[in-house]
Amino acid sequence: MQKNKKKLLILVTAVGLILLVIMGYPAVDDHIHEMNKGDIFLDQVQETDTRDISPKNRATTTQLPDTDPGKPLPEITLSLEDDTLDFHVSLWQSDSGTCYFFLPGFARDMGLVLGNSGNHSIYINDVRITPTAVLRGIAEEEDYDLSVLDAEGNVILRRSVVFMYSSALPVMSLTTKSGNLEYINEDKSHEEAGTTALFDKSGTPLYTGNVASIRGRGNSTWGLSKKPYQMKLCEEVDFFGFGSAHSWNLIANGYDQTKLRNQIAADLATALDMDYVPEGQMIDLYINHTYYGNYYLTEKIRVGEDGVAIKDMDTYVDDAYNTGELGKLERLANEEGTRKWVATDIYPDDISGGYLIERELDSRFMAETSGFITRQGDCYTLQSPAYASEEQVNYIADLMQEFQDAVIESDGINPVTGRHYSEYININSFAQKYLVEEISKNYDGGVTSSFFYKPEDSVSTKLFAGPIWDYDVAFGNCNLDRIASNPMGITRLQDHIYGTEIFAQLYAQEDFYDHMVSLYKEKALPYLNDLLEHRLDEMAAQSQASIAMDRTRWETPENRYQYYQEYQNSVRYLKHFMEQRRNFLNEVWLDGVSYHNISFVVDDEVWQRYCIKDGELPSDEPVPVRYSTPSLFIGWITENGVPYDMYKPIYEDITFYATWLELPTEETADEGNENNGSTY
Repeated sequence: MQKNKKKLLILVTAVGLILLVIMGYPAVDDHIHEMNKGDIFLDQVQETDTRDISPKNRATTTQLPDTDPGKPLPEITLSLEDDTLDFHVSLWQSDSGTCYFFLPGFARDMGLVLGNSGNHSIYINDVRITPTAVLRGIAEEEDYDLSVLDAEGNVILRRSVVFMYSSALPVMSLTTKSGNLEYINEDKSHEEAGTTALFDKSGTPLYTGNVASIRGRGNSTWGLSKKPYQMKLCEEVDFFGFGSAHSWNLIANGYDQTKLRNQIAADLATALDMDYVPEGQMIDLYINHTYYGNYYLTEKIRVGEDGVAIKDMDTYVDDAYNTGELGKLERLANEEGTRKWVATDIYPDDISGGYLIERELDSRFMAETSGFITRQGDCYTLQSPAYASEEQVNYIADLMQEFQDAVIESDGINPVTGRHYSEYININSFAQKYLVEEISKNYDGGVTSSFFYKPEDSVSTKLFAGPIWDYDVAFGNCNLDRIASNPMGITRLQDHIYGTEIFAQLYAQEDFYDHMVSLYKEKALPYLNDLLEHRLDEMAAQSQASIAMDRTRWETPENRYQYYQEYQNSVRYLKHFMEQRRNFLNEVWLDGVSYHNISFVVDDEVWQRYCIKDGELPSDEPVPVRYSTPSLFIGWITENGVPYDMYKPIYEDITFYATWLELPTEETADEGNENNGSTY
């Protein structure tokens, strides 16, 4: 009996233990799972894995999120395993509904942690990702299934998610005080404070600090969705050894699919030994934890020891007036409107310099505070001093006018002062600037963003050309006319209808031409050769992954100059243009081969220009289209009425003008019927 009791006790104990194990298994399993879920290798996760609570078993119908496609989803973020950088990226949703995590290059070998601001459960391929889980083994650009459940277990988001990694580039993270860009993007003049952090390509922090203001910048590029910005820091900072500065520009390169043209132009200017070249660095930009794309971080053109090395005459005004008082100073102009200035009580002893002026379009000139227009029609705005007095404006305007009156003469001598044009300018700086513009065939060269400066007389009595700026529509990247994308032709910076004549006049001066050609041979050509043989391919390879992310982020094409869909083809075209451009310039400047221009003018504007080698025939006869009025193209004639003949060799420059047969419109037809007394 005692033996049976013992057996029964053992049996009951065993059953109890079994029940205890059965009842306690979920808790034990959860504990074990919790202990082992530190690392989740996505490359080992299968979609059929139903560990934890599968969203497939929670709902048979997917409920889409309330957010519009194309907007960031800030409640879902991805941070680095080592959160000491305090760097995280918000989930972004495309117009098609696919979600992306755009990650910096330095995150490629790091574990990643998912988080969200709400009490949500997140699943990838139906595996629950807890806040402590570290994601590893992420396949780049592979679609994963992302599901988000609310606290009640309802599916509130189900999308494909893609992880994209950038190139090995530095990263800047900006945050605005409001947490968004809505106010800043409303108007280019709107600004907002914030903070910024800069990391090198390995993720090492380079700078963290406050930003006094973030605002928009640019002209036509400001109208694009991917906008350029400028920021003013609360302190002077030296980024990448460029020199200490408060203000920095974030160039979007919205019109350049390769994102390389501004850097190439800066490198060319450096190879030419220009005194000051605004330096820049390609970066990945995140604003309020959302990826904004591939940007070119560059110093803002400034007066100072690390910039345009001239005396800063703005300090006179800045010391005398506060910001509010500056806005109240009276703006004045001469009767013709060709010179404008500000009424101040400041009278510096020396007004010979320094001056930083910019050649601008008429419409932009009108919006500036100080400036002048020469008799040749060139508009110049004073960037420094921005609040110039009448005496200061007259001084720099008279100097530029005397120079232009000299260089326009065939002998280069001002007929009034008797001084040679070279007594007014530093020829070397003008040759350097000309070469950057001509080699790049910059569509805006000599039109806008064209800077000049004048130091005080104790340093130099001459005008200098530079610094260079804005080359996104250079190197063949322009189809607004039928000239800029042709690697052949000497522009002399006058292809644009609003271009200056200064450099064409300089080109005609023998001493300037000889110096320019020597500079090209000794400094520009070696740079171009190295660029085409090595450097260009290296630059493209170093940035390709970043640009792929940028193109995904800004998926709606807005680039009116984008000819090729594939990035690599755009790089191939850039290389093709530069190679053909170099070969052509070598022929003309080094080998002495003569080329002539045939210009075709439509309604007083050069519509197309053929560059023909001396003695050769033009390839065809171009046929224009006139959109302004109903017209039928008849043919081309010279100003003397001689028709174009494509079978005659070209021995000199010739200009032809389009002739048209005006076609009747409904209005003119009705008028004709009334005059003829027609009845119905």
